[in-house]
Amino acid sequence: MIRAALLMLMLAAGAATAQSEVDRTWQQAQVWLPGTVTAITPAELPADIQTRAVVLYAHGCDGLGRITTVSARFLAAAGYLVVAPDSFARAEKPVSCDPAIPRGGLHRAVLGWRQAELHHAITRLRALPATRDLPIALMGHSEGGITVATIEAPEVALRVIEGWTCHAGWPEYRGLNAPADQPVLALVGRLDPWFRAPVLRGDCGAFMPADAPMRSVVYPPPNHLARKHWLSFDTAVQATVLEFLSAHLPAKKDVP
Repeated sequence: MIRAALLMLMLAAGAATAQSEVDRTWQQAQVWLPGTVTAITPAELPADIQTRAVVLYAHGCDGLGRITTVSARFLAAAGYLVVAPDSFARAEKPVSCDPAIPRGGLHRAVLGWRQAELHHAITRLRALPATRDLPIALMGHSEGGITVATIEAPEVALRVIEGWTCHAGWPEYRGLNAPADQPVLALVGRLDPWFRAPVLRGDCGAFMPADAPMRSVVYPPPNHLARKHWLSFDTAVQATVLEFLSAHLPAKKDVP
């Protein structure tokens, strides 16, 4: 009986620690208000925000950096509120990739961690008066793109997946978990060096149902993006993303 009570206390403590770790990724998130170029924290969000939607951005395996900043700035310039949770705010963050090689898959469980971070961010956004009624669009790059592709999130408005093929040897990493009526845009270079292994080759179009509001864009040679892992530095790619958001989000006048 004493052992059972101790076990329950240990489990409760472990759950509380896990929740605290996930909340750290929200507390230290980077936030860009519409029209701004400098990030603030969630605690600094104003009570009223004029925007069509929130773009909840999932960074790659090496954390928040230039890719996140450039992506957030072009989205904020277009009038969106951008929120990027910081997975590296966790007290314990195992290495999941080596960008120099490049090589991923070093921490298989990271996918569940990243999904938990996005779920928590959605919950926190829904609790804030300024954002509770706004549509939420998910966008992610690389490991963040895998997270956006695989997360169970029927409540979000749409998904943008950058730098991922939706093909993998691990089953939980493979495919799309978006409902058939949820808009999805996937972007990948045909010769992306991160996906040289045969099991990783392909594109997310293989998992998109016919007649669904989904689009897979593959950049083949001789396009300069064919061998790129980060694509949205390119203004044409940025335009593709913004056109997709505009086409599938409610007009600002329709947002409560």
